[in-house]
Amino acid sequence: MYIHTISSLVAANLTALPALAQKYAWGERNTKIFGRFHRMESASLFEREGLRDLIMQLLQQFKAECDPVLFERIGYVAWAHSLNCPCPFDRAPRLANDVRTFLGRPEIEFFSVTQASCASALVGLKFLETKLAAAHARQEDVCGVLISGEKCFHGTVQYADQNGYFGEAFCATLLSATPAPDALRVSAVHVQQLAAYGTRTRATDRASENAYDHAFIPTMLETVNAALQQAGRRPEELRTLIPYHISPPTFDRIADGAGFAREIIYRRHLYQLGHCFCSDAFLNLKSLLAHRDSDTAVHPILALASGIAGTFAAVVLELNTEDET
Repeated sequence: MYIHTISSLVAANLTALPALAQKYAWGERNTKIFGRFHRMESASLFEREGLRDLIMQLLQQFKAECDPVLFERIGYVAWAHSLNCPCPFDRAPRLANDVRTFLGRPEIEFFSVTQASCASALVGLKFLETKLAAAHARQEDVCGVLISGEKCFHGTVQYADQNGYFGEAFCATLLSATPAPDALRVSAVHVQQLAAYGTRTRATDRASENAYDHAFIPTMLETVNAALQQAGRRPEELRTLIPYHISPPTFDRIADGAGFAREIIYRRHLYQLGHCFCSDAFLNLKSLLAHRDSDTAVHPILALASGIAGTFAAVVLELNTEDET
């Protein structure tokens, strides 16, 4: 499967850390942790825009940036968001109808992917890979769009304890089974779970949280190694690690444990945007490709995600070579 276009929607003016501290009243201790230990600076927040309007604004931008031939072939739309049913397509027919009309294809299939929490986008990527491979086997020339992101709806998702805080940003990613010059090839997607923590969003206790923290790094390293093995790559071959925007020191530990250099961690947005639900990987991929130096290799790329209920995901991507087109 190949990624052809990534469009992103980020707040024009970021909300600085002091303003976030005042907005959420999270106290001086959290401000010190976020500012001094994690070195976080700001977050992307849309104070006045509603979710439906943001999705449609994203898709307008996506259409302007997308190959018009591929745009006309879109047959699948999956929306990955971490809250269970804030506004999935099956509960918001107006949004589905707006998207269907905008894309100009009444037969489009819609899917909402939520159960992996903030790893839902990479689960959605794996799901669309299966759908597109099946369509390709039927000799159907069809594309898929993965939408990621949502708004901070209530107090429990406005900041995430001492590991970081949430932001709002959205991505639309065009996928197909057909290679093209400069496309990103999805070499591997691996997802695994710590099933014992599936109820963590509903109920937890200190002992369970401590056990989860203890299992986190070993499980993420298992996920990384499985994805690299599936892609036929060794850790030292990686050129970029795409993090998600929670607990920056965690990625140093992952790099050390997996056996690749800390210098390959892509930190451009790690401190500025907040944890934008399911969009972090795609925000960073778009930025990496837009700002890369032609003389410096950026791939193979490893992108990571984890969900609060125990889902871990890793994807390996490589820039398409001309002999694959």
